[in-house]
Amino acid sequence: MPQEIVWTLKTLILPPGILILLGLLGLFMARRLLGRLLVLVTLAALYLFSTPFFAQQLMGSLQVVGALTEAQIGASDAQAIVVLGAGRREAAPEFGDRDTVNALALERLRYAAWLSRKSGLPVIPSGGKPMSDGPSEAAMGRQILEQEFGVKVLAIEDRSRTTREQALLLADLLEKRGIRRIMLVTHAWHMLRALDVFEGAGIDTQPAPTGFVPSGSSRSAYSDWLPDAGALRNSYFALHEHLGRWWYRLLG
Repeated sequence: MPQEIVWTLKTLILPPGILILLGLLGLFMARRLLGRLLVLVTLAALYLFSTPFFAQQLMGSLQVVGALTEAQIGASDAQAIVVLGAGRREAAPEFGDRDTVNALALERLRYAAWLSRKSGLPVIPSGGKPMSDGPSEAAMGRQILEQEFGVKVLAIEDRSRTTREQALLLADLLEKRGIRRIMLVTHAWHMLRALDVFEGAGIDTQPAPTGFVPSGSSRSAYSDWLPDAGALRNSYFALHEHLGRWWYRLLG
């Protein structure tokens, strides 16, 4: 399926897209009880997804793999660190109108570089260039790792468009290089879906999650129920992961 169609479907299925569609449908049917109920349900769902408390519950169901300890890093028998791409910023003016990685990808790259310095392991960035004519995410990741973080990049995987494709393509790359076990760097809330496909592809994987969303709040209890743009974004990420895991199971 073309990536443009996949992206459009995800936009419409996940909030706020699905909520806008349901709300418009409810307004169109406003003279009927069903229409008024749709509007009410849409507003209630938008409110819940926007609250820090509800977003934390969604994220908590995904962030079940803990962060690596210093002892685990030191005792690891992994032979390389694989870091998954997470998106791009196109034509960034501060970088001479060149493409660069987005904030999520940079967060993963930073942790991969930190792990590399701690463990002495080389890094393998992964990620293609879906819906873009610019450099692959892996190529941009290599440039940042080598030029900005000063760590060794062993190889790149630059053809994948999805997490599933990353696992399948990396399985072949790792086998050719005799790498039997890896540390896998991605966000804590993305790790379960990544492990599903990496282990399914026969890759012996030590999870190295980063970018944890805090499960508790230092704010007052009532503020956890106030709408927040960051909470809506976290709800989107969490629902995207649950939908992705369901879809991968369907694909087998």
